[in-house]
Amino acid sequence: AWLLQSYRFDRYRSPKKTDTALLRLPQGTDGPRLLAMAEAEFLTRDLVNTPASDMGPAELEAAFTALAQRFGATTTVIRGDDLLTQNFPMVHAVGRASPRAPRIMEMRWGKAGPKLTPVGKGVCFDTGGLDLKPAAGMLNMKKDMGGAATMLAVAAMVMACKLPVRLRLLIP
Repeated sequence: AWLLQSYRFDRYRSPKKTDTALLRLPQGTDGPRLLAMAEAEFLTRDLVNTPASDMGPAELEAAFTALAQRFGATTTVIRGDDLLTQNFPMVHAVGRASPRAPRIMEMRWGKAGPKLTPVGKGVCFDTGGLDLKPAAGMLNMKKDMGGAATMLAVAAMVMACKLPVRLRLLIP
């Protein structure tokens, strides 16, 4: 709770110098693990809080790639019409009406342990398709990529905590 209350979405603000209180962790507390969990939560919040005009498929891919590079994971990204030739017609269908190419992203990390494959829907606002919702239903559309943001956070926690799993993250 101490870490989570410190979250601020300040991407569009000038940095403020603030005095922060320090917390001494009780003995036996795994501080690095708690920090990894809080940082992952902040990643989710940052991605979801970013306006749709600044969080399209390319920007989501950039966050995905940055996370993979941070932890030495491997990635594969299939974009645009390549989705059809590699048998992802539905991902292509959802995004083809947009000028921003749809994609499916895969990240792999870890060499031993059980397989863990989180999948998070990364439909960014205005990635195409028909507008079938009433006006009120459009309010939360920018959060449609929240599943992808959440699964990126899960991957971040797994890798930061060096869990003994074979991680395969998929984000269409």
